[in-house]
Amino acid sequence: MSSSGFVLRSGIFLKVLVCFSMVLMMSHTTSAQKAWTMAECIDYAIKNNITIKQSELTSEISEINYTQSKAAFFPSLNGSAGYTYNFGKSINPYTNLSTNSEVQSMNLSANGNLPIFNGFQIMNNLSQSKYEYMASNENLLKIKNDISLNVAAAYLQVLYSKEALKAANDRMEAATENTNRTRIMVSAGSMAQGNLLDAEAALALEELAKVNAENDLKTAMISITQLLELKTTDGFDVAQPAVELPDQSSLLVSADEIYATALKVLPEFRAAELNIMSAEKGLAISKGARFPQLSLGGGLFTNFSNVAKYFAGDQIGQDIPIDEQLGDNFNKYLGLNLSIPIFNGWSTESSIKRSRINLENIKYNDQLTRNQTYKSIVQAHADAVAGQKKYAASQKAASSSAESYVYAEKKYNVGMLSSIEFLNVRNVKNKAESDFLQSKYDFIFRLKVIDFYLGKPLTF
Repeated sequence: MSSSGFVLRSGIFLKVLVCFSMVLMMSHTTSAQKAWTMAECIDYAIKNNITIKQSELTSEISEINYTQSKAAFFPSLNGSAGYTYNFGKSINPYTNLSTNSEVQSMNLSANGNLPIFNGFQIMNNLSQSKYEYMASNENLLKIKNDISLNVAAAYLQVLYSKEALKAANDRMEAATENTNRTRIMVSAGSMAQGNLLDAEAALALEELAKVNAENDLKTAMISITQLLELKTTDGFDVAQPAVELPDQSSLLVSADEIYATALKVLPEFRAAELNIMSAEKGLAISKGARFPQLSLGGGLFTNFSNVAKYFAGDQIGQDIPIDEQLGDNFNKYLGLNLSIPIFNGWSTESSIKRSRINLENIKYNDQLTRNQTYKSIVQAHADAVAGQKKYAASQKAASSSAESYVYAEKKYNVGMLSSIEFLNVRNVKNKAESDFLQSKYDFIFRLKVIDFYLGKPLTF
């Protein structure tokens, strides 16, 4: 092969390698910059949020307690074994005489206990642990709902900040074009130098507005990544859906009707009811301590020793084998145990009083939850109605100011409008556009809150 052919083929190989590497880099960049949808953000937060993980652990503990309370219906069974090695002066357990020989002994035992009646405490404890386990699951759902709502709000804030930055860029480009056009007109003598100074000042303000919009977007991105438990915003972005106003039929539902639906679908209300039922069982457990306790007990016992001997009259014979000792010493017992509470330092009565107070306190918590939720729904409904009106008004104002700006720009270009007057018109247009953008996303979020109370999913 000639050297020129080798160089040619080597060059082709390098080009292919470079192209392949670029494709891989582009693929990696595309993967790293994957845009997250709102549903993906919510799912990821639910799986990785630390507060949710802690609540899941609490629910697991409640499940363990519930399983343990079931086992209380079964008898307890324990076994024990003991081995003793005596050397030096000791007492022979068979002759009851002092001896200096080594004495080895071992005992084996097993005992069990079955509660027969204990004031229904075991049954009530089972019910209480069941309600606590169910309540912990409802609390977990509530935390997931709260995180989902926070993620949705943060997601919408990112979308708003992105549009606000885009609008700031558009305004800066327009201000730049206006400054350049004004500079040409001033150079041509058709405009005064003051107009150029005004245009440059307006451009500087738009540049500042762009910087502020960039900072707002960074802050919004940090907020949502923190909710997702992501360590950095690098490689993170949100998908840009076609943001349109969702169905507004929820506004036709009154606050009282929304509240009635929320009582059925929100997990915090089910958790509150379960907590009350748990507290009622707790009171029953405390009262159960007033009743006598009846249990059935039984056990097995045996032992052996290396100094056990056969006796023939007054003569000590051979060692007794271990298996024979275990059989001869085998003991069994079965009995009933009745415990009657008479006086225990008022501990039972104090426990009953504490349980009653706890029950009342949980009932107050339930009522407080209901009151706070009702107030929140009334406020959310009022905010949504107001948001609808604000959106309509800001949309009209943005449209009108845009038409006014087009007209003012034509007059400014032919010298019929001063730079100050033109800048005022443009500032009014910019503010109207900003107000409309903000009112749109605010109204969307208000509608999402109403849908949340109605049990609807948080999606676009």
